[in-house]
Amino acid sequence: MMNSNGTETDGFQESLTAAIAAERRALLEHRLYGRLRTLEHLAVFMEHHVFAVWDFMSLLKALQVRLTCAGVPWLPQGNAQVRRLVNEIVLGEESDVLPEGGAASHFELYLHAMHQAGADTAQVEHFIGLLQSGQPVVAALEQAGVPAAVGAFVRQTFEVIERGRPHEIAAAFTYGREDLIPEMFTQLVHGLERQFPGKLAKLRYYLDRHIELDGDEHGEMGRQMVNLLCEGDPRREQEATQAAVAALQSRIRLWDGIALAAEQMAETELIQQP
Repeated sequence: MMNSNGTETDGFQESLTAAIAAERRALLEHRLYGRLRTLEHLAVFMEHHVFAVWDFMSLLKALQVRLTCAGVPWLPQGNAQVRRLVNEIVLGEESDVLPEGGAASHFELYLHAMHQAGADTAQVEHFIGLLQSGQPVVAALEQAGVPAAVGAFVRQTFEVIERGRPHEIAAAFTYGREDLIPEMFTQLVHGLERQFPGKLAKLRYYLDRHIELDGDEHGEMGRQMVNLLCEGDPRREQEATQAAVAALQSRIRLWDGIALAAEQMAETELIQQP
């Protein structure tokens, strides 16, 4: 594939893919998935993971703000192909179709899934309320009392956003996606849904829809966007690669934290058994 300046980008994509291979494998094979054996363990996962769903939306909106005109009066801004890619991804992520009709962002859909599964949404809703009242992200994380692994993950994301380099934001967004959740996790959710009818239908829809979009549409759009933003510049390509690796390493640490929380719950359950 060629970028907008006619520069070959296949070599960059190949080197980036090789650079993140170990981190992707670590995530796809993470011990976390084997720790989620019950509905209660799955709830622990969702109560942590919802913050990743939220900050994923923040990465996307950071791209939209920087790469399209989001103010009035409207003015043409940046590369028109990049604008199209960003806006198409926003359409699906911020206002996706619901199975019963209507639309919702994937974050709102995930909250509905949490309610249905019996997961506690109080902490993330408190966090959102703090942001709505004008609190900065870091202060809101502290006041909401989020788990350490969650706080570290979100702070790393916002360090990328605040640096403001679109090619780095696009790389973190594109290569830290939910296609990192393996098929075995989806099958686990399907199995639990059969055990607990009506409890996980919305989570199953979220996973099916999100992974379908990431794998079939948005993933390729994101890769094109990274290529266009790097413009064949070796320095930008190196920075984008570093941002992708850092995003994946941050996700690994989040997965470590969730796995530890699930393991601690399992230990408590054993102690409490008669």
